[in-house]
Amino acid sequence: MENLTFKLYSPLTAEFLPAGNDFWQEGELVELRGQELSAYAAAISEQIEREGDHLEQYLDGENEPYLAAHVKSIRISVEEHGGKLCGCAIVVVDADLTERSWNDLQEYLSGQYSDGWGEGFEQRDIAVENGCLNVHFWQPEQFAFTVEQVQTAPQAELPAVVNNSHPAQPDKKYEITGIAHPGHPELHRIRALRQVGNDIACGTLGGFVQSEANLSQGQDDAWLYEDSISRDEANVCGSAKLHDCAMAQDLALVSGNAVMFDHAIACDNAILAAGVLRCDAIACGNARIRENTVTHISPVVTGQGIVMGDLSGSVVVFENGFVLPGQAIDNPIRDLIGISDRTIAIAWTRGRQNRFRSTPER
Repeated sequence: MENLTFKLYSPLTAEFLPAGNDFWQEGELVELRGQELSAYAAAISEQIEREGDHLEQYLDGENEPYLAAHVKSIRISVEEHGGKLCGCAIVVVDADLTERSWNDLQEYLSGQYSDGWGEGFEQRDIAVENGCLNVHFWQPEQFAFTVEQVQTAPQAELPAVVNNSHPAQPDKKYEITGIAHPGHPELHRIRALRQVGNDIACGTLGGFVQSEANLSQGQDDAWLYEDSISRDEANVCGSAKLHDCAMAQDLALVSGNAVMFDHAIACDNAILAAGVLRCDAIACGNARIRENTVTHISPVVTGQGIVMGDLSGSVVVFENGFVLPGQAIDNPIRDLIGISDRTIAIAWTRGRQNRFRSTPER
């Protein structure tokens, strides 16, 4: 009987404890979602391998005889899907698996993620260079699988003649050239080895990196433009873009659809999963910048704004505005909140007048 292979993708989240913190205390933890986890795919995969990744061994032939007979293999991994790092169960079944038992299979996987294999996995501390992760395959809300069949064909069925008008894309997105940065000789320009997004053609020169760890080599659209820099242990991935002389350094992670312009800097343990940094803005310390989950609006930090805490939603930090360590500002509505060193300004929409209030406590 013919075997079929499917990939069941599901959302992935994690708690991140930055380096230098000894205890898993609520105030120190940073919640990461799919886009933000891309930089840690290798470390998560290594932990999966140590934990054991074949879940078919737990099928009970007495209580689940049909699944045990027709499911050949269930292997757990993580993969990029839809621009996010997701949990991925690679399932091999025979063609006789009925629709009812297919639903049973998904229920079995859900149970393993919530109470079985996944419960043990989320308790494992995964050491990464800039801290420690606890990763969750099970999500208590809106959990669902996205199912895709893997199409395979025997080697003999492949066409004998390759159409050279569509040459195979190289595995790597860019190469590091011998062009050194004029002020930092340890940094070198990159050159695209293939089309990246809609605006970077093969052969286009980009910004500067210290190593391939600084910019993803995957099939994403992340790119360094002009004289932008990613250095040290910083990582730029997803659809993130650095322009002008913007810089990511230290252990910063710039991912998702985050954009940096001018002389903006992301440093220390900062995580930018969305939003815009421009002018001389800085995200530092354990800063975390991302879109609001309700409005899907992302913050803008401009001027000489500094973010050291958590920032999300329709917020602009401008002039010499700042968000201190431990502060969390999440705007769940579309009305814009502007933060400077002198005032917080709320720009009402839908015809309401602007309201201002001073914030001497800042």
